[in-house]
Amino acid sequence: MSDDKRIKLLYRVEPGCLGPTGKDFIEGFCNFANEKIKPPVYALFSFVPRYDKSLPEREYRVGNKNLSDQQVSAYLNRLEKDKNEFEEQIDELLSHAIDSYLRRTNKA
Repeated sequence: MSDDKRIKLLYRVEPGCLGPTGKDFIEGFCNFANEKIKPPVYALFSFVPRYDKSLPEREYRVGNKNLSDQQVSAYLNRLEKDKNEFEEQIDELLSHAIDSYLRRTNKA
């Protein structure tokens, strides 16, 4: 599938998910997550720090078009995927990446 047809997820990660000093590590973690978390063939992921709480945690696009929740669900339904399950899987991958990153930084 070409990149312009893949659903793009911009995932803003809360610094607090890395603990009380997470703001000191969030940039490094997002770089780590972008390298380690592999999206399915129909998606592209980008993990960035969430410094502005007024912005949504997740933002979806296809091509240059932002998608509403209903459009995301419709897109994933065409691929026989459920939006809630898709997001739960990403959250689980992110949780594993956080654990891995924290283990790595604690050893350093």
